[in-house]
Amino acid sequence: MSYVAHVAAAVEDHFRQEGTGHDWQHIYRVWQTAIKLGGEEGANMDIVNLAALLHEADDYKLVGAEGEKTLPNARKFMADANVPQPVAEDVCTVIRSIGYRKTLAGDVTRSLEGNVVSDADMLDAIGAVGIARTFTYCGGKGFGMFLPDALPQEKTKDSYMQGGAPSVTHFFEKLLKLRTLMQTASGKTEADIRHQRMVAFLDNFFTEANAPQVWKDLLQPYS
Repeated sequence: MSYVAHVAAAVEDHFRQEGTGHDWQHIYRVWQTAIKLGGEEGANMDIVNLAALLHEADDYKLVGAEGEKTLPNARKFMADANVPQPVAEDVCTVIRSIGYRKTLAGDVTRSLEGNVVSDADMLDAIGAVGIARTFTYCGGKGFGMFLPDALPQEKTKDSYMQGGAPSVTHFFEKLLKLRTLMQTASGKTEADIRHQRMVAFLDNFFTEANAPQVWKDLLQPYS
C-alpha cells in the first residue's frame, strides 16, 4: 500500500463519524478536486494528495490554536504511513496556509500545491454541494435558514470566527465571495460554474420565499 493510500484509509476511519460538513465525504471531495486541479496545474502530486487528505486533521476547532500550528494529527498520520520527512514538512507547510480565516487575515503565502488545495477546499464550499453543506451546518448549529431582517455584514477574521448567521445570510458574507479568491486557472474556471449555480438557487429562493426586494438587489452584483 502506498503512503497516500495508507493516509487516506486512516483519515477515512478517523473522520467517519464527523457530522458538521467537515467529514470524510468533504475531505474525499476536496481530495478528488485537488487531484484534478493539481494535474492540470502541474503540481507535485504527492504533496497535493497528502495535504488535501490532511487539511482538516488539525482544524483549530479540534486541536486549538497551538495544535493548528504544530499539526500533531497530520504528523502522526504521515509518520504511521512512513511518509518521507521532507515530503511531510512540505505537506505541513501547505496545511498551515489553508483556510478562509487565514485568507481574510491577509497574511498567507502559498506554494503552487497550497494554491491547488486551497482552491479545492473553497470549491467544496460553493455550487450545489456548497448549498447543501451550508444548510446542514447552519441548521445543525441552530442558526436558521432565512431571516429577512438578517442582512449580511462585512466580515473580518475576528467577526468570522464568531459565526452565527442564518444560512442565506452566510452566502453573502462568505460563499458568493469565494470565486474571487481562487488562485489557479483551473480553480477559477470551476468556481465560475459553481458560483452561477448558487446565484440561480438564491434567485429562485427569494422568489419562492417572497423575500423583500433588498435581497434580490444584494444578489444582483454577483449575477
